[in-house]
Amino acid sequence: MTKKMNRYFLLVFVYFFLASVAFSILSVFLPIPQWVFMFWMQIFIHVPILAVFLIWQKCDLRKTFALHPIHWKDALLCIGIGFAVQPLMTMIILLTSFFQENLADASLQSMHSDGLLPMLIVVAVQPALFEELLFRGAALQGYMHRGKKTAILMSAFLFGMLHMNLQQALYAFCVGVVFAFLVQRTGSILASMLPHFFINAYNCVLSYFMTDTAVQLEEEYSILQQFLGVGIQCVTALPFILLFGFYFMRRHPKDTAPNDVVCTAAQDDGNLFTLSMIGVILFFLIFGVLPTLSVAA
Repeated sequence: MTKKMNRYFLLVFVYFFLASVAFSILSVFLPIPQWVFMFWMQIFIHVPILAVFLIWQKCDLRKTFALHPIHWKDALLCIGIGFAVQPLMTMIILLTSFFQENLADASLQSMHSDGLLPMLIVVAVQPALFEELLFRGAALQGYMHRGKKTAILMSAFLFGMLHMNLQQALYAFCVGVVFAFLVQRTGSILASMLPHFFINAYNCVLSYFMTDTAVQLEEEYSILQQFLGVGIQCVTALPFILLFGFYFMRRHPKDTAPNDVVCTAAQDDGNLFTLSMIGVILFFLIFGVLPTLSVAA
């Protein structure tokens, strides 16, 4: 089962890369707004690959993607936890800014002319839907036969690498662990979709309405001032993480997700890092990390 899952995600990485290149080339020849291309690209990329997973693994749709309702208290706690870990993500961005520019911020700024609503659709709505189905759905359940902890780590590991640059991979891995844990405890994909959407939407709105003067002032801060500011944010967020986490664990002291393995009941003790997974890692390093580092240099 592990070999099968690893081969599937190698296919995912290659398909994502080739489709992204194809759409980038297409955008040069067609005078269509950037957000329209991003909208159709995400559909064209995610829908077929999710369909392949269901057909290939012969999985149950509802169980695989944890398509279950969530209590409103859990929804609010998940959103709160998501926002509380944001300062950690900002700190990772700051630490990695020495060798890589903030590609996510640059992408948001490039879409300002498209308007706020299109930005929200392609940056908040679609990723919260498609990425969660792929990683907190297919990946989390697909690796469940190796144990719940391994499934959480593998779903976060793959989620990070698919961002195809080191900076986003690091903070996406951290938040991916949190999201996978929330889904596993609640048994609902909404536990990750909701915070994913609100985090991305918040950053969209913040980027869209930030004035040129505010951007200029932010750029004038010394690196020491930036670290101090983000450090204060992290310290301030810590009590909220503990508070939200405490109440969440009180509501879910044990996993409430189904204990049965969706795609297979067989225990797989084979090597986790097969040739296919090594191929995924090499693909990430060669086509993701090296180009962004060379640009920064």
